[in-house]
Amino acid sequence: MSSKHLARISCSIVLILWLAWLDSAHAQARFESPRENVEHVIDLMVERLDLMRPVGLWKKHHGLPIQDAERERRVLDATVREAERLGIAPAGAHRFHAVDAFHPLRRHRQIELARDIQERIVAANAPVGEPLRDLSSDLRPALDRIGKELLIALYLAMPELERPDFSTVYATLASRLAAAGIGESAARSVMDAVGALRRMPTPPLQRINASGVLRIGMTGDYAPFSLERDERLSGADVSATMQLAASLGVAPRFIRTSWPTLMEDFRAGRFDVAMSGISITADRAAQALFSRPYHHGGKTPIVRCGREADFDTLAEIDTPAVRVVVNPGGTNERFVREHLTDARIIVHPDNRTIFEEIAAGRADVMITDDVEVDLQAHRDSRLCRATSDTFTRSEKSLLLPRDEQWRAYVDAWLGEELASGRMQRRLEYELRAGH
Repeated sequence: MSSKHLARISCSIVLILWLAWLDSAHAQARFESPRENVEHVIDLMVERLDLMRPVGLWKKHHGLPIQDAERERRVLDATVREAERLGIAPAGAHRFHAVDAFHPLRRHRQIELARDIQERIVAANAPVGEPLRDLSSDLRPALDRIGKELLIALYLAMPELERPDFSTVYATLASRLAAAGIGESAARSVMDAVGALRRMPTPPLQRINASGVLRIGMTGDYAPFSLERDERLSGADVSATMQLAASLGVAPRFIRTSWPTLMEDFRAGRFDVAMSGISITADRAAQALFSRPYHHGGKTPIVRCGREADFDTLAEIDTPAVRVVVNPGGTNERFVREHLTDARIIVHPDNRTIFEEIAAGRADVMITDDVEVDLQAHRDSRLCRATSDTFTRSEKSLLLPRDEQWRAYVDAWLGEELASGRMQRRLEYELRAGH
């Protein structure tokens, strides 16, 4: 067997393995649930409170005092320092952890939640009827683990905690805390402390490293870049951002956004990076940073096959008899409203089903990015690209917070992805697969 033949076989094996990795990555990619993030915070707090009974039993058996002021001070100081690394404002973090870890905000601020539970255990006359758990080797390590997980859970839930209606939306979760043995009044106080937490400006790389998580904003409606189907995400940008997270040594978490709310979600700090076939525009650039471009293209029309010659220029499209369908909130709608004055504009809210409007004859044309047109024409034999040209020239990029260190990291990573051809291969894979 020749060396050239062996080289071709090796390349084929590498390609097969790489494509298998893409499929595996897509199988794991899902949008996170904001409510589940908040519920995880409460579950961890309940888990911590549940440990107070075995702590109390151990102290009762060994005649130890309930309060360990020195340990509480060390834990609280370390917790507040770590909260700051995550971008959680220290004042709120101190108040919250004083409540949760064990200086609670009760009616007269006299009794701490943990001590209250432990004191009831110590005061009970009933003998210990269960195995004791060692305080040093078992219980305290468990409490330390929960404390670290709780901080990260709070960080990930922070956009929900900052909602003005947090207390109303999540009021029912207080019952979980009350059932852990602290009572309804204390549970409501804890929920108030949770809802009072706020963020502070923190470098993205610091937060990412401290949390072990990269929060990725995506629309999930723009194949071949990102598409949600059956609660699974696929697309070239999905696998790309998973690789970005891997380069940082952290876990990817996908945050749902939309074209109408993209910049609102960005300003709310819901993600560290957004990548979903996002075009560079002046208004977005006025609020955020963009990475170097990874895709070049432009707007072009897609129509029912056989009508290409009827709609291959803007002049032909912009007539009262033409029905132009558009998805709201992004550059497609902006282009249509800036360039078409006479055509009938139909706003269709779901970009995942919008092309069926053309295929079914309920609309005549859609103007969107050429890469999406090519994918849809490949996917549906009823649809065709009206012209090989584009009406505009645009670039797609990663949307980033205003932090030059973070942009420099992303640009360096993206430069390697482009130079190696991996970015292009991801896109070609999605176009061939027709997702």
